[in-house]
Amino acid sequence: MRMHIDTAAVGPTAGTRALLDQLDDGKAVSLGVLSGADLCLLGGTEHPVCWEALNSAWQQPGPSDREQLAEASTLGMLRRGLIEEQPPGRGVRALFFPACYKMSAELAVLLGARQSPALVIATHHEPRTPAITYFQLAETGAVVEEIPERAGHSGAETARSPLEVIFSYRLLSRDFAAAELARWALKPIPVARYQPKPPRLICLSGRAEGDQPASYQLTIYGNGVAARVYGPDISADFNGEELTRFMTALVARGGGTDRSAAPLTPEDLGKPLGTLLPAGP
Repeated sequence: MRMHIDTAAVGPTAGTRALLDQLDDGKAVSLGVLSGADLCLLGGTEHPVCWEALNSAWQQPGPSDREQLAEASTLGMLRRGLIEEQPPGRGVRALFFPACYKMSAELAVLLGARQSPALVIATHHEPRTPAITYFQLAETGAVVEEIPERAGHSGAETARSPLEVIFSYRLLSRDFAAAELARWALKPIPVARYQPKPPRLICLSGRAEGDQPASYQLTIYGNGVAARVYGPDISADFNGEELTRFMTALVARGGGTDRSAAPLTPEDLGKPLGTLLPAGP
């Protein structure tokens, strides 16, 4: 069974605007879940950020197995309401695409964020592979959060194909996303007694000219109340409120959505991060 999902229509629609209108700084809007195979079928291997293990797994099946994967993924997304079937086409189109589907507003928003993000923020040290990632929409400043399921500890779970990993998606306001980042970074990491505590890492990638994104990394040691932040030309202690303000400044400037501050440019990424801190009240 040949199937076609129209993944080109990711621009603003009445449905996507309605989703964005639901946003406030106190809640997230669920966008649904996708398996690794679903994500590949929807073009995820061509997006600016793609888990390399998933890309490799998608290249392995032969044509027949790939067709079966595509069919199963399409029917699964149809059952979950992420796509809906369209009337069959006519003429040559009907011959090549006998089953055609359009995306839901939720799927259009998350794919739009993944295809052309204004800012990508990857967080590391949860027992997840790959990282939890935030994709910022250039037009609105809203953020799509991609959360892979936690890695299992048994041999069977560890050996599972990346194509079977489940990713959940949430739509967040810019400020809510910054608060989530600060809350996550502030949490201490449980370790065995007398073992050194590893840091949490936040990797930010902004838009840059050419194919290579300009990026930098923050290394954060949190104890639940305060955090020590290291980055290019910065070493500072923040309490929870200060860390939230710092993250808000980074996310706002990275997407160019704060009218009081210019967007982050490739040149900005080489400047001291301390200069990005918003002024105190």
